[in-house]
Amino acid sequence: MKKYGIFLVLGLILGAFLVSTMGLAEMKMAVIFPGSIQDADYNTIGYIAMEEVGKKFGIKPAYSQKVAVPDAQRVLEEYINDGYNLIWAHGAQFNGAVFRIVEKYPDVTFIIEGDAPLKKKYPNVYMLGRDYYKGFYVLGLVAALKTKTNNIGYIGGLELPFTYGEMNAVYQALQKYNPKAKLHYIYVGDFNDPLKTRQAAEALMRKGCDVLLSAVNLGNFGLYNALKKAKKPVFFTGTYTSKKKYAPKHYLTSDLFNFVPPMVKAIENIKKGVRSGYFPMEFGENKGRFVEFPVNNVPDSVNNIAKEVANKIASGDIVVEKNLKTLMFEKK
Repeated sequence: MKKYGIFLVLGLILGAFLVSTMGLAEMKMAVIFPGSIQDADYNTIGYIAMEEVGKKFGIKPAYSQKVAVPDAQRVLEEYINDGYNLIWAHGAQFNGAVFRIVEKYPDVTFIIEGDAPLKKKYPNVYMLGRDYYKGFYVLGLVAALKTKTNNIGYIGGLELPFTYGEMNAVYQALQKYNPKAKLHYIYVGDFNDPLKTRQAAEALMRKGCDVLLSAVNLGNFGLYNALKKAKKPVFFTGTYTSKKKYAPKHYLTSDLFNFVPPMVKAIENIKKGVRSGYFPMEFGENKGRFVEFPVNNVPDSVNNIAKEVANKIASGDIVVEKNLKTLMFEKK
């Protein structure tokens, strides 16, 4: 009986070990990207996060790049039918496709991105909260203090709630640091179209904009060409990664992103059986996202103000209003 008891205990321990590792062994992860993973921007950092997460958890992810929104549902279901049970849709433009199939596949865990907790709770959906507006307030501050024409341009890809949040944050910064400055904007209809981005940049420069805030991805390569051929000095900010090497004479700063920490947290929770939730990418130095310092092509005084404000936003001492529904500066 004693031997039987020992074997029983050992069996339970072994069983527990197998159960604890089973989730890892059976986890098949697929990621869909809206653009090229070589865009040195949003898709690149998503790919890097996918690779890092794969190494950490012993997963060999599959992925598809340049997925058009109308094709997203089909691509997602193809992965699911191939046995993939962890899907990361890298881009809020894919959320509609996920919501259409999420209840159809209760055993699949979806990781999506957005800027507010979901109104409807799903037991198998994780939302990564990006909160772009915090970083864009600092970018707006830099633009407010850099401009000489008092005309600031914003170039967006698609008209989505988070882009309203970005522009509203910029507007708040302009109101505080340079109320005379005016914000202009153009949506090019695609985050990854260099030609349309270049045309948008040229149109904004014709309106007198001498600082451009870029919110596109691969399209940035069209922006660089427009800046280099501009007759007067024009400067720009970016998002996700540093853009200094592409146009150093025109570059100011970027709101840098790191998707590794939230993805690691999500998968650790999934392995524990927690398959849904919302957690924002923390804004702050050495966290999920923070503005790149020092700011380039500005006096030290501007850099110091920007850094101080960024740190106060991170600590909560400065609260930026979050408005994802309407453009504040078009109300008047």
